[in-house]
Amino acid sequence: MKEEKKELVKTGIPGLDKLLGGGLIPGSIVLVSGPTGSGKSTLALQFLVKGAQLYGEPGLYVVIEETRDSTYRNMNYKGWNLAELENSKQLIFLDYPPYEVDQFVNQKSAIGEIVDTMGVERMVVDSIMPVALLFPNEDARKKGFINVIENIRRWKTTTLIVSEEMPSAEGEAPRTPYGIENLVDGWVRMDYTYTKDKRQRRIEVVKMKGRKHLMQRFPAEINETGVVVEV
Repeated sequence: MKEEKKELVKTGIPGLDKLLGGGLIPGSIVLVSGPTGSGKSTLALQFLVKGAQLYGEPGLYVVIEETRDSTYRNMNYKGWNLAELENSKQLIFLDYPPYEVDQFVNQKSAIGEIVDTMGVERMVVDSIMPVALLFPNEDARKKGFINVIENIRRWKTTTLIVSEEMPSAEGEAPRTPYGIENLVDGWVRMDYTYTKDKRQRRIEVVKMKGRKHLMQRFPAEINETGVVVEV
């Protein structure tokens, strides 16, 4: 069993740690939400890549909606070296095809064993949507999500969960289609706005238990090296 870490977990993503008030609490579970194209999957995988490269913390990328191969194609950012990280066991890909996604909810899933044997300290679940579709109604989904969160807490990884987001007008409170934002420790939102026919990505921290974070939206961009937050 891994020892508890007291230092903040640095994301290694330019500008994001300042926005978070220094980093993430070890073992916390943080939602990363946003519409399609906002950059949430890029940010989540970058959290694992930088954790391995800068801080020597092995990461596990649980791919539920995409596949390992499509991730390699779509996340070909300069300096990430996914193949090298995977070969050195600093980054582990775990594909859950649609017909096996129910195993993710199971306490005896393969994830716990991988976390223990490989010394995983960071984890990403991308995305929660296929898990949500397992359940026949809202009550069942709430109970299922509670089980998912409890399982993740047992693994003691610092975890990002990726989710789509319901459309909302400017000024309205954001929400996901599944209500998982009520169960996690933190919530990072990514979206975009259009100005003069140009799309500008934005990022904000909606909540972060135990941390004093910046309470506003900041510009973000995705360049050849990944996500950069302009704080």
